[in-house]
Amino acid sequence: MPAELQRARGRPHPVTRAALLALFAALVLLRIPSLAQPPGGDQGLYAYAGTRVLAGEVLYRDAWDQKPPGLHLAYAAMWAVWPHDAVVAAVDLALACLTAVGLLALGRRLAPATSTGLWAAGLFLLLSNPALGRLGGVRTRAQAEVFIGALVTGALLLVWPGLSARARRATSAPMAAATFAAGLTLGLAFLFKYNAGAYLLPAAVAVAAAAHGSSRKPLAATGRGLLVLGAGFVLVVILTLGWFLVNGALTDLYHATITYNMFYSGETYTSGLAFVRYLVTFPVRHAWLDSLWWLGGLGTVALMLAALRAPHLWIVPAWVVAACVSIAVNGGRGLPQYFVQASPALALAAGWLMAWCWQRVRVAGRILLVAMVAFGILRVSNFDKAFASAWWDTQYLAGQIDRTTYLERFGAPASGDKYSALANEELGRWLAAETRPGERVLVFGFSPYALVVADRASASRFYWSRPVIVDFLEGTPRYGPTGLLEELDRHAPRVVVLQRRDWDPDGPDSATYFLNHPALAAWLSAHYEAAGELGNYLLWRRR
Repeated sequence: MPAELQRARGRPHPVTRAALLALFAALVLLRIPSLAQPPGGDQGLYAYAGTRVLAGEVLYRDAWDQKPPGLHLAYAAMWAVWPHDAVVAAVDLALACLTAVGLLALGRRLAPATSTGLWAAGLFLLLSNPALGRLGGVRTRAQAEVFIGALVTGALLLVWPGLSARARRATSAPMAAATFAAGLTLGLAFLFKYNAGAYLLPAAVAVAAAAHGSSRKPLAATGRGLLVLGAGFVLVVILTLGWFLVNGALTDLYHATITYNMFYSGETYTSGLAFVRYLVTFPVRHAWLDSLWWLGGLGTVALMLAALRAPHLWIVPAWVVAACVSIAVNGGRGLPQYFVQASPALALAAGWLMAWCWQRVRVAGRILLVAMVAFGILRVSNFDKAFASAWWDTQYLAGQIDRTTYLERFGAPASGDKYSALANEELGRWLAAETRPGERVLVFGFSPYALVVADRASASRFYWSRPVIVDFLEGTPRYGPTGLLEELDRHAPRVVVLQRRDWDPDGPDSATYFLNHPALAAWLSAHYEAAGELGNYLLWRRR
């Protein structure tokens, strides 16, 4: 590709800048009604763990979940600041805005004096809106991948000073501090999900690009930068492991976040070849389903060609590759939240391509470009869903829809879906009415947010049932149905709730498993009496 195609051709036209900024603001405003939405099923897991952290309990030892600690600690901070349903959507919106601002800055460093950053931020806000998915996006808001995307964007901002003359004059001390801070930031991303360690790749490429742009000895400078970057990353990991060691939860941390996740991911891959096949094929398949993957994929290919003449451009393709590796490590289930982490990288690649094309065509060509992009986006993206969701949320906020009717949009209480916002709230109110503060309860299923609504603690650290149902580490002290029964004997919950239709078709539901397990069923019949049903929940009171 000719070198002149890599050089900026002046700043974007004021009309272009104004239009993109107006789109930026409109896309942020479109997300504000989502503050009415309840937390999703997974978010209920994180919220309960966060409340137990605030109560002084230790993750994994007292509240067991497969996610690494970063997500639960983030939810603890969220609930400490604002213990309300809306905090999930509010944090998700804040992270989206921060990421978009980061893309604005990265766009200027990727292609100075162009509208790359504005295009990237606009495409990110437009095409990564959770409302484009099912149920208004309630299941993907404030997932680990949203935090990871924002943290990686921030880390690249720190370590990638750009190729301007000012950056080349930067002294080594500020650069070292920024690189160390980038390592710390990537370490925090690692705490949200261990597969986020893949993002050390684009950071390393950025370190090399910065060294070649500001040092007379680029190889030595790159080596020093990588050591500093790694030091920041490792420091976060060491401090975290040390904290769990001191609190006697290091083994539980290992089993929950490594042993269980290896089992969980391995369920979808029959061999190493199956993993490689999925890694290579899913980006192409997803591009047919997601406009941002389509545009970002085109931009990534174009950047790889352009990087043959401008090596610093390799940072963005490396970012996309790292995101794909991170997604594949999660497993081949194709859950929507897994793909969220790639959105910033794809938006930056797409923004660079749009800005590059925009500057090289006249008015007629720009109209044609916009029409082609709009057609491709509208062909795939469900904007009608996004607008319908925003309108539904707005009507509820305006008082035109009652609470029950609104929550029914997010799963019916007696449906075959394991997640129902209304069922969680109804169960939470029942738990609060049936028990006193300080009394423990058992909710055996996938409705941990009911515990948050009721402000009650689980009688077992397994506050969701799947690890018990699959007999994870049965025979190891404190694990499996034997470990659950020991906790139940110790805490004597005031009420027991068994959920039906929660794990279909992946195996028996929680109620069926519990009632068919000889020891658990005997314990229940010996100490409890039936208290009726509530939707998918079977209820018992202690005699």
